[in-house]
Amino acid sequence: MLVRFLGTLVCLVCLTVQSAFAISSEPAKEILRSMALAVRSLSYSGKLVYQRADVLANLAFQHDVINGEEIARLRRLSGQPMERAQSGNALIEAVPGPDVLRQGYPLPGFINPEPLKIFEAPYQITLGDVERIADRSAQLVLVESMDGHRHTYKFWVDDETSLLLRLQTLNAENQTLEQFEFSELSVGPQVVEIAEGEESLQVKVYPITQPDSILQFSPASWLPAGYRLAS
Repeated sequence: MLVRFLGTLVCLVCLTVQSAFAISSEPAKEILRSMALAVRSLSYSGKLVYQRADVLANLAFQHDVINGEEIARLRRLSGQPMERAQSGNALIEAVPGPDVLRQGYPLPGFINPEPLKIFEAPYQITLGDVERIADRSAQLVLVESMDGHRHTYKFWVDDETSLLLRLQTLNAENQTLEQFEFSELSVGPQVVEIAEGEESLQVKVYPITQPDSILQFSPASWLPAGYRLAS
């Protein structure tokens, strides 16, 4: 099983792209800028499927902003009960028993492509087709590696809200390494409770520190200090 969670940092700036990467589409880059803002500033909830290797999980996710503070909750819908949440600068987890942070899944609301880092790296960023995700119209944005040493990413971004509805991470052989997709999405204020009605769950709180690594979309980079990805 996997140890996974989050460290968040967003960089939303205006920039000039180097001429070497001029083949990228400005409308595609603007969609990524809007997405990076939407996933942190909007209130929304939904159900999604997450897959990585032999891990397949059905999850529920909620995100809200209350008095300027982000609150988010991720809840597993099958198997052993588990909840994870962010409230401001605290990471909160509720699981049965003494072991914590042994397994987990990404918080999709915190997958923030830092536009400056993407645009300065050797990626070709272009628009794909408009598709249907979670019964919503979604624009596909392709972030393709141009040097063979980086992952390629596919973002499906909601036309109406700019929220991220689906994400795929692919290797150099175009094989899918991990992905998630919303099956349901509701936009509007949410009530976020931590481990409500689960008295048997223990709750632990960890401070969130900003990661110092370069751009990574994988939740493998979203771990509290002292923890590492394991399989």
